[in-house]
Amino acid sequence: MRARIALCLTAWLAGCAPDSPTAVPGLADVASGKVNVCHMPQAVPAIIEVASSALAAHIAHGDYVTTLRVSHETPAPGDTLQFRRITDALSVARAGRLARGEHTAAACPITITVSPGRYAGTATGTPAGDIERFPIVVDVPAIILRGSTVLPMDPSDRPGPEAVGGIETVLAPVEPLTVVNGSSTPIIIANGHPSGSAGNALTVEGFVFQSGNTGTVFGGQALLSLRVTSISFRRNRVEGGFTEKIDLRASSGDVTQNYLSGAASACDICLAAPGTYRAISNRVLAGGVPGITTSAVVGLPVPADVEPYVLPATAEVWSEVRNNEVRDHLSVPVGVGIRVEVIGTMAPHVRNTVHSSIRDNLLVNNRFGIMIHAGFPVAGTDRIGIADVSLSGNVIQQSCQAKLLISLVRHQRTLGLNATFPYLQSSVFLVALNGNVAWDEVWYGHEAGFGNTLIVDGAPVANGSRHFYSPAGCPGL
Repeated sequence: MRARIALCLTAWLAGCAPDSPTAVPGLADVASGKVNVCHMPQAVPAIIEVASSALAAHIAHGDYVTTLRVSHETPAPGDTLQFRRITDALSVARAGRLARGEHTAAACPITITVSPGRYAGTATGTPAGDIERFPIVVDVPAIILRGSTVLPMDPSDRPGPEAVGGIETVLAPVEPLTVVNGSSTPIIIANGHPSGSAGNALTVEGFVFQSGNTGTVFGGQALLSLRVTSISFRRNRVEGGFTEKIDLRASSGDVTQNYLSGAASACDICLAAPGTYRAISNRVLAGGVPGITTSAVVGLPVPADVEPYVLPATAEVWSEVRNNEVRDHLSVPVGVGIRVEVIGTMAPHVRNTVHSSIRDNLLVNNRFGIMIHAGFPVAGTDRIGIADVSLSGNVIQQSCQAKLLISLVRHQRTLGLNATFPYLQSSVFLVALNGNVAWDEVWYGHEAGFGNTLIVDGAPVANGSRHFYSPAGCPGL
C-alpha cells in the first residue's frame, strides 16, 4: 500500500517541482496518518479527511490533496506533503491547478500552512537552501497562505501587536526591499494574467511582514494585488519601512483585523479602482501619509513579474471602511486618517466614480481626520469624476488641522500651498455627513468657474472655500 501511495503522490507532483526543490515528500509513516483531499463527486466538491491508506484510490478518481505544510524543522512522521520553502509548496499547488484547468476558480481551496519561524527571501539574489524568492507570486485561484501568528483581539474587535504566546511566522527580506523602476518590490503578489490564470480568492493570514528598511528609507509592499477577485488579507502584522503596506488595485476583497504600524511613504492600506473593497477592524498606527485610501484608477508601475494594467476609459470603485482605528498620521502637510480621491495617480484621463462608506472608525491625532479630494487631476485632461461618500458613527479626535476636508481640487490648492493645481470640472461630490461632523467644522474648496457641484446632506453648497491651515498646526512638527 505504501508503494501505491508513493506512486500516486509522485504522479500528482510530476512536473510540479522547481528545478532545485527543497521539498520533502513526507511519506514516512504516511499509512498511519490522515490526509485532507478535495473529494470530487458528481455533485458539489468538498474537503474531506481520509485515511492515508485510502489516498491512492481517491487520487485515482480525481481527488487532490488540499493541505501542504512548510517548516524549517525536520518533517514529522505522518506528514503528507511537507516543504522547507513556501515557494516550493506554492509551485506544487500551482502546477496541480493548471493541470486540472483550474485557472480562475477551483473546486476546493489549497491551504499552505507555514510553521513558526523566520522565512527570509531575496528579491535580487539567487535563492538557496531555505531562502525564498521574493516576490512570492500567486497567479492561480483559491490558495490559502496561513502562518502561525495569532493576534489578540480587543473588545472593539481590533488586533493588538503581540502574538499570542510569542509564536510568529515572519516574512522578511535578506536585503532591504527597494523601489525598482518606480515600482516597490512586494513580498506577496496576487496577479491575474490578462488572458490567463488569476490568483482569485487568495487568503493571506497569520504572518508578520518586515521590509528590512529603517529610518527614512522606504521600499517594498507586504501585498500587491492586480486583476484578482475575493482576496482576503487578515490578522497579519505589518511593520514599518514599506512604501505602501497593502496595495490592492483593480481587484476586490477584504483587509480585516490587521495591525499596521511604523512609517510608510505612501498609504498604509491602498484600495484602487475598479473594484469592491472592505477595510474593517484594522489598527493603523503612525504610518503613511494617509492611513486608508479609496482611490480612483492608478497608473503606477508594476513589478517585472506582473503585466502592466491597461487603463480603462471609465471606472468605478466601492469601499466600506468600518471600525478601524487610525492614529498619529501627522505627515506634513496633509497626514490623514482616511482619504478618498477621484482622479488616481498617473491616470488623469480615466473618468471615475468613487463610492465610500466610512463609518464607526476611531480617528485620533491625525493632521486631518478624513479627506475627500480631487486626487491628481492634470491640466489638459477632462478632469471629470464623481465622489459619493457617506459618513456615520466615526469618532474623530485631536485632528490638529480639521476633522474633514472636502476639496474639488488637489488638497494643497485649497490649503493655500500650491495655486497651480487644476480644479476638477463638471464633477459632482455627494457627501452625507449624517451628523458625524458639523458643517461649520468642515474645511472645503469649491471655487466658482469650473461647473462643479458639491451637495452635502442633500443640499447644494454655494461656491466658496474655508480653511485655517497652519504648517505649525501640529505640536512638535
